[in-house]
Amino acid sequence: MDAVSELRQREVETYFEVIARGGSERLLSARSFHNLGEWEHADYEALSETLREMDSTSSVSFLGRDAERFADTIALLDDAGHEIVLHGHRHVACDDIGYDLAHENLTRGLAAIEDAGGVTPQGVIAPRQEVNAATLRVVDELGLTWVLGRTDAEIPAGIDFLEPEHPYDLIVLNEGAEPPEAFDRIREQTRPGAALLFHPNMLDYYDACSEFETWLADTKPVSIGTLIDDGGVGIINDAMRPLRIG
Repeated sequence: MDAVSELRQREVETYFEVIARGGSERLLSARSFHNLGEWEHADYEALSETLREMDSTSSVSFLGRDAERFADTIALLDDAGHEIVLHGHRHVACDDIGYDLAHENLTRGLAAIEDAGGVTPQGVIAPRQEVNAATLRVVDELGLTWVLGRTDAEIPAGIDFLEPEHPYDLIVLNEGAEPPEAFDRIREQTRPGAALLFHPNMLDYYDACSEFETWLADTKPVSIGTLIDDGGVGIINDAMRPLRIG
């Protein structure tokens, strides 16, 4: 039997922990699609063009495990003025992870994105957003400058830490809100200094793309890095599938 790395096992556990929470048929169907409906290069290209038309920029998260496959996508988004963000090497929850595994996850992910796309991310968003002290220690050691998430741990002096608005798009839609209602709630969260998380593949699943484009036109958001430096309404898009067994 082939050896199973701790990092791969923790990725599976992270996803199964979500599934174990149960829920409605709507929720289970959406979670299944979320693990299958990963965007392709052409989808990111279209998103970049839409953002350009709306005079907006965005942060976009990538996993190191898929960086080589998305090398052209990472380069395209970077060239278009968007911000590439580290989501880990694998989609691993960071609320109770130990230092060694956190170090492996973030170090491998960062190197994979650098090697594939020629881009060095400055920020991190952790799967499920919860971040512990071990993860923050690794972020600091790697010289990353910001984290988007939630934590009870002490934040190192060199890191900007922002909490994303909650509940975010996917949660509201999974709960049963139709797209207009979901974006009414998102507009309540939209204010200077806010950081909003979107899942564009799932917006497509819920037929919410037109509402998203209207929100973009009205808001003209910026990347999280720009939000930190210059203000505005920050946006990060995540269309990475949460589980890959291989």
